[in-house]
Amino acid sequence: MSKKNIYEEDYKVINNMRCLSLDMINHAKSGHPGICLGASTILYTLYSRFMNIDLNNSNWYNRDRFILSAGHGAPMFYSMLYMLHLISLDDVKNFRKLGGVLKGHPELSIPFVDAATGPLGQGIGMSVGMAIAERYLNKTIHKTLINHYTYVLCGDGDLEEGISYEALALASKLKLNKLIILYDNNNVTLDSDLGRTSSEDIITRFKALNFNILVVDGDSIKDIEQAINKCFSSDMPNIIICKTTIGKYSKVEGSNISHGKPLDMEDILNIKSKLGIPNEEFYLDNDSSNYFVGIIQNRMYMKLRSFNRSYNNLKQVDKDRVDMIFNNDITYNFRKSNYHENNTSLRDISGKILNDIAKEFPLLMGGSADLSSSCKTNLLDLGIFDSNNYGGRNIYFGIREHAMGAIMNGMSLSNLRAFGSTFLVFSDYLRGAIRMSAIMNLPVIYIFTHDSITVGEDGITHEPIEQLASLELIPNLYIYRPCDSNELIACYKDILNNRHPSVLVLPRDNKEYTELSKKVDIKSGAYIIKEEKKRKFVTLLANGEEVHLALKVSEVLNQNKIDTRVVSMPCKKNYLNNRKHLIPKNNVYAITYGIKDYYYGYTRKVFGMNKFGDTGNKMDLLNHFKFTEIEISNKIIKEIGDKHE
Repeated sequence: MSKKNIYEEDYKVINNMRCLSLDMINHAKSGHPGICLGASTILYTLYSRFMNIDLNNSNWYNRDRFILSAGHGAPMFYSMLYMLHLISLDDVKNFRKLGGVLKGHPELSIPFVDAATGPLGQGIGMSVGMAIAERYLNKTIHKTLINHYTYVLCGDGDLEEGISYEALALASKLKLNKLIILYDNNNVTLDSDLGRTSSEDIITRFKALNFNILVVDGDSIKDIEQAINKCFSSDMPNIIICKTTIGKYSKVEGSNISHGKPLDMEDILNIKSKLGIPNEEFYLDNDSSNYFVGIIQNRMYMKLRSFNRSYNNLKQVDKDRVDMIFNNDITYNFRKSNYHENNTSLRDISGKILNDIAKEFPLLMGGSADLSSSCKTNLLDLGIFDSNNYGGRNIYFGIREHAMGAIMNGMSLSNLRAFGSTFLVFSDYLRGAIRMSAIMNLPVIYIFTHDSITVGEDGITHEPIEQLASLELIPNLYIYRPCDSNELIACYKDILNNRHPSVLVLPRDNKEYTELSKKVDIKSGAYIIKEEKKRKFVTLLANGEEVHLALKVSEVLNQNKIDTRVVSMPCKKNYLNNRKHLIPKNNVYAITYGIKDYYYGYTRKVFGMNKFGDTGNKMDLLNHFKFTEIEISNKIIKEIGDKHE
């Protein structure tokens, strides 16, 4: 019997998916038909034969995870969901339209989308995070109830992006054998054939990474099925190189022209004729749809019953631990406050707080980009996560900032509370992942230290001037910059009691402490750390270690009979959300060791930087850039003159 006869019903589904994708793209007058025509067999085979999912519950925790790293293939994925009765015809018709459910690239608002994707390589990075989470939770929470695979569909573009190499190198080191990459290898990118930009031998590359490598015909259900089955016995991460033809069956097949432009109507009609699909927009073959649904339901029936039986038989103490993961219970009420130490840096105190949280909160897990000793993020006595200890809590990400961010997102999507750390200046390296954290509203915790020119001797390459202001521009990202241990404790409490992405920014060696910070109001984002005596005339605004300079400036101004209020703003986003009227319109001066634009919107009178820093010790740099109480107070006194009397 021929392949076509054996899989005749399957290819009817695949061809229906292909044509639905074309209709969606044509109706929207926008989209990417090439991958939909070339890779639909890969997606269908995965879901019909392997993906452990509950069609009635897209959030069933032990589902296999699927990440469409090649996010431009969204119409192919949506057409599959439509054939499985998981989205409506109206949804399909409104693809890429304002107010429609189906976005141009996958987003978490769509059922069975496990990660928002689009920027190439991010999906691969997140898949590694999901695979890490599965291994950790399987080891520490439950071996049977948390035991799933992570699948990724990627393209040539994903593997060209450097983040993919960073992430997959770590996956190999950790022997994440339940990670299976399906590589849509069509040798075409948006601009040209892949050969114009790459001469890399992908097989040799993945041999060097020590991956399990299989090469198949990407339009053969049999080949793909056999390859995935072989992955189940692998002890290393897997890549299945699926040889496909972009834009298959179209008159521009094999060409970059089919990548990102709708096909013309004549071509679409010819394709439908070749594939045996009626000339009807959004045609759905009910028999094929029911066949597809039936395959999955029949395959999953006993698996879901077994899962439910195992869950129901749990002892209550075990059920409570499992429910913490299943219900995404990732907030934590941190209560300790005894961290006030003289002559101890904030990053050291942060490390102690982090360790105390981790001892009580098993979902907290993370590491640093080769800087745990500098960022003070090592979790003591909680082990290193590696192939010999999947229960370890410390991840050694290596010097892979961008991958670290994406991996943290994947861990968070698996209901862990992930943290990662590096120097603030290197936040630029993982900005793409930070943006995805904000888009998906993932409660990851970024811990960035060495936050200003006071880094000193390492010079301008290590002195973040613009990073703080730049991060504040990202919607839905909460940046916390405490001035001392009181504010630091308050920051941690607010971070852990919320479900938004957070950035904790700490100095290299600020060891100053003030009793005044006991009044901290982190939920309001800002508070009056030092009140005026009678009638304020000048308001000083700062956060981080600059608060201590502002307090010193206020003393000098008070000595010169200028009544002064000092406002500390450890979280600007919280302040914007609450807008307590602490900052008047007139005579407001802000102090920052970064660029002046950081306080744009509060005042134009800023003592800050308008260029990069320099090399030298902390005090020499502060004197050089005139960040002293005498310099600043004299300028304020000169500007306001006698108006205050």
